[in-house]
Amino acid sequence: MKIALVGNPNVGKSTVFNVLTGSNQQVGNWAGKTVERKSGIIQRATQTIEMIDLPGTYSLTAYSQEEIITREYILRENPDVVMAMVDASNIERNLYLVLQILELAPRVVIGLNMMDLAQSSGITIHSSELAKALNVPVVEIVAAKGKGIEEFLTEAIRVGMLAEDPLPGKVPYPEDLEVKVQDMERLLATNSWATRYPLRWLALKRLERDPEIGQEWKTSVPRPTHSKDKDSCCELGDGASYELQKTTVLPGEDLLQKYEDEGWSKDHFEMAFADAKYQYISQILPKFRTHLNPTKPTWTDLIDVWALSPIWGYPIMFAVLAFVFWGSFVASAPLGGAISQGMAWAAERVVSILQWAQVPDFVLSLVRDGIFAGVGAVLAFVPQIAIFFAFFSLMQDSGYLARAAFLGDRFMQVMGLHGKSFFSLVSGFGCNVPGIMATRTLEDPKDRLITMLLNPLIPCVPRLGVMSAVVAAFFPGSRGSVVMLSLLMLSMLLVMFSALFLRRVVKQTERSAFVMELPLYHIPTFRNILLPTWQKTYSFLKRAWTFILVASIVVWVLSSYPQGVSMEATWAGKMGGWLTFIGEPLGFDWRIMVAIVFGFAAKETTLSTLGILYGVAADASQSIAQAMTGAMTPLNAYTFLVVYMLYIPCLASVVTTYKESGSLGWTSFGVAYNLILSFIMGWIVFHGGQVLGFH
Repeated sequence: MKIALVGNPNVGKSTVFNVLTGSNQQVGNWAGKTVERKSGIIQRATQTIEMIDLPGTYSLTAYSQEEIITREYILRENPDVVMAMVDASNIERNLYLVLQILELAPRVVIGLNMMDLAQSSGITIHSSELAKALNVPVVEIVAAKGKGIEEFLTEAIRVGMLAEDPLPGKVPYPEDLEVKVQDMERLLATNSWATRYPLRWLALKRLERDPEIGQEWKTSVPRPTHSKDKDSCCELGDGASYELQKTTVLPGEDLLQKYEDEGWSKDHFEMAFADAKYQYISQILPKFRTHLNPTKPTWTDLIDVWALSPIWGYPIMFAVLAFVFWGSFVASAPLGGAISQGMAWAAERVVSILQWAQVPDFVLSLVRDGIFAGVGAVLAFVPQIAIFFAFFSLMQDSGYLARAAFLGDRFMQVMGLHGKSFFSLVSGFGCNVPGIMATRTLEDPKDRLITMLLNPLIPCVPRLGVMSAVVAAFFPGSRGSVVMLSLLMLSMLLVMFSALFLRRVVKQTERSAFVMELPLYHIPTFRNILLPTWQKTYSFLKRAWTFILVASIVVWVLSSYPQGVSMEATWAGKMGGWLTFIGEPLGFDWRIMVAIVFGFAAKETTLSTLGILYGVAADASQSIAQAMTGAMTPLNAYTFLVVYMLYIPCLASVVTTYKESGSLGWTSFGVAYNLILSFIMGWIVFHGGQVLGFH
C-alpha cells in the first residue's frame, strides 16, 4: 500500500511521519528538483506500507516546486490513500488545501491535529460533524504527544482497502461559474488526453490556464509533421498537403477565448474558485466548530506582544541567540575538554599496547600523531555541534524560529533579500550544508542563489570551535570576548556588503512579498528535539571516523615523509613552501598555509592538521592553539582568524551548492569570491594593524 502524507507547513506532518516510520526512512531530492523527498516503510501485520511525506504547502496551484510536486505525486503515482493533516487551531486556512486535495484524490483521511492547542484557545471541533460535512473520515490526534497517530494510520489503511472509491463532498460554485466548469468538462470529456486526470479538476485548471497543464499537454502530444494522409491533413491552394496545426492547440482554447472576451481572464477564474472555496468553508464551519471566549487572548497572543514588538522583539531575539551561542561554545567547553582528555588517555593505552606488541615506530607515530591527534581534536567539537542543533530544533519546534525570521526580515530588506533568507543564514551557524539546503524555502530562484552564495560567509560550528580555541590562546580573559565579537560583526558586515554586491551580479526580477504563517507556540517533545539533533550529530561523527580520519592520515604521511628530515623538508613542508608567496603578505608560516589548504576538505581538519604539524598528540584543542603562539604574534593570529572565517567553504558546502543551484559556473564563482574576499580582508587587517602599531 502507498500512502501520501499532505498538509500545510507547521501542522505536525514530520512528527507523524517520524513516529510511524521510525528509522526506516530515506531522505533525498525529488528527481530534477531541489525539494527534499522523504519516504519510509511501515510494517503492520502482514502488510508493507510505503509512506511519502510530501512537501508542506498551502495550496496546489503551480507557483512553487512544493505545490507542483505534491499534486504531481497524487496525480501520477496514484497513492492508495491520502492522509491530510489539518491544524485544528487554524482549521479555516487548512481546509482550503483539503478541498483541493478532494478534487484530486478520491480516498482521503483527515488527521485533525493540535486538538489540545485548539481547546486551550477556546476552540471546540466536532470531528464527526466535520466528517459529515465533507463526507471524509476524520481522526483526532495530538501528534506532539503521540495521541491518535496509530488510529490515523489504521483509518487510512481501512480507506485504502475499500472495494470502491468513496464520494467526497463537492464544492458548490456559484451558478454562473458552475455553468462554465460543466461546459469545460463536456468539452474535455471527448479528448483522450484528458482521461489521465480527474475531469472536474482538469476543467478547473484549464479555466485557470494552469501553465503546468499546458506544458504537460505539449510534452505528451506529438508535434505534427509533414504528411500526405488525407485524413490528417488538408489541401492548400498549391496542392501541398500539411497536417492540421490545430492539433497542437490545447483542448478548450476556443472556449477560453470566448470567456476572455466576456471578461473572464485567468486571474478572474483563479480568484473566483478560491473565493468560492472559502465561502463554502465559511458555510460549513458553524456545523463543526464552536469558539468560546473569542476575545480572550491566547498564550501565543500574550507572548507575541513582547516577542514581535518593534521595541522589545529585537533585544529578545538577540538575547535568545546569545544564549544559544553561549550554550554551544561556553557551556559545552567542559564536555569538549573531557573528550580531549579521554582521547589522550585512549591514545596512551593504545600506544602502550602496540609497544608491547613491538610494532614498528612508524605505526606508533601514525596512531598517536596521525589518527588520535587528528580525529581527537575534531571530536572535541561534538558537544558544541550537538548543543547547537538541540537549541535550533527547540526554537524551530516551539514556533520561535518563525518569529525570528519575521523580525529578521527588516535586516534582510536592507540587504535586498527575502525574509526567509534569515532561516538559511541562522542555520549556517550550525553547519553551512543545511544552511544552503534551507534556501529551498525561497520561491524566487535568484533569492535562493544569492542566499546560497552568502551562506559560507557565516562561520559554522567547526569554524567557530577552531576560532574560539585560537582566541583563547592569543587573547585570554575578557579580551577574547571582544575579539570574538569583532570577528562575528565583521562577518555580518561582509554578509551585508556581499548581498548588495551580489544583487548587482545576479539579475533579479521584482522580489515577492515576505508572507509566512506564524504557528502557535507549544512545548516541544524530547523526541522532536533529540531525533534531529542525533541525526545531525551522527552525520558529523560519520565524517569524523571516515573522511576526517583519512584526511588526518594523509596529513601525517605528508608531514612524516621523507623520514629523517626536518619538518620543512617533508612533503607537507614543500607544499607549504610553494604557498609561501601567498602567506608571506599576511604573516603566515608554511604550517598555516598547509592547514588552510586541508581545511577546504572539511573545516574541522584545520585543527587536526595544526595538531599534527605542531606535534601536539591527541591533546586538547587549547594546547594546539597554544603551540601556535610560538610561531605567531597576536596580529598574525587575528589575521589568520579573519582569513579562516571567510575563505573557501568546505568541500561538502561546495558540493551542496552545486547540487542546489545546478550551476557549476555559479558554484565556482562562489568559491573564487570567498577566496579573494578572505585574502583581501586578511591583507587589510595585517597591514592596517602594522600601521596602527599592533604586533
